[in-house]
Amino acid sequence: MGYFDKIIGQERAILPLQRSLASEHISHAYLFLGPTGAGKYTTALEMARALILGSDPQGEAYWREEVHPDFRIIEKAEKKSMIGIEQITNDIEPWLALKPYRAKRRVVIIKDAQLLSLPAANALLKTLEEPPDYAVIILVADENNLLETIISRCQVIKFEPLREEALTAYLEGQGMESSKAVHLARLAQGSITTALLFAEEQWHEIWGSAQDVLESLAGGNPLEVFLAAEKIEKQPLIMVSLLETILRDVCVYQQTGNSKQLLMEHNLPFCQKCKHLHPEQVGQALGRISSLKKMYRRSVNPVLLNINILYELQTALR
Repeated sequence: MGYFDKIIGQERAILPLQRSLASEHISHAYLFLGPTGAGKYTTALEMARALILGSDPQGEAYWREEVHPDFRIIEKAEKKSMIGIEQITNDIEPWLALKPYRAKRRVVIIKDAQLLSLPAANALLKTLEEPPDYAVIILVADENNLLETIISRCQVIKFEPLREEALTAYLEGQGMESSKAVHLARLAQGSITTALLFAEEQWHEIWGSAQDVLESLAGGNPLEVFLAAEKIEKQPLIMVSLLETILRDVCVYQQTGNSKQLLMEHNLPFCQKCKHLHPEQVGQALGRISSLKKMYRRSVNPVLLNINILYELQTALR
């Protein structure tokens, strides 16, 4: 298997990386930017593997055991909401100051770079301004909220949500039944991470619970927000994704009357009995919910997140 063979549906993102490797014109910094679950981090690992093992083929065992001395991953520490400045000044700067031990380059991946605190981002900027010749820094971010000065010093590689057919083919390749793969690919909305999360659950059973939650919220009683928060507590990401999908389908069906445009045909009976919604209000709520969902990856109280998300849903259903 060659480099990038395991990446699906991101040919446009991979092509400039392949060209850089072939020409050996490697940027000192890359920013892999795109939605969660699009394959950014997996691609970053493959790029790092190509850079390291391309000049150190004997280092395969070190790479496989995740102990290669010229490769490092920086990510948010457990119980922290951000990547702190000490992770830049203590972990990256002194490590990059040392010349490569085995390979031609030293490569560091900063996972979830959108979580860089402002002091950490400013510290990283100093490194990006005058990096060692052998250094390659790969930032992986779900959101374009980085300092403009950081972005300007990186080669930006944009990732798109995976196409439904590509995600379906991947799931089928993992041995999943075709009809189930199609359903999960639609539910995942371009995210392989979400698809695999759904694959681990009996989502047909959860579907009914999600519809019950929306029906209870539609009544407008503020107390239902807190009761629903308890119902989704065990599987918040899955439940919120289902709630978003159902709400979106209701709005689409009310605007078009075309059941073929529904993401999931299972939603049709619910769409037919749901009261009329205001598309603009639904769109605004879904946008805010999308932003709130990203907070699950931080050390934020999940109960408060659930309540805020459900409040947005209730507002959209009024």
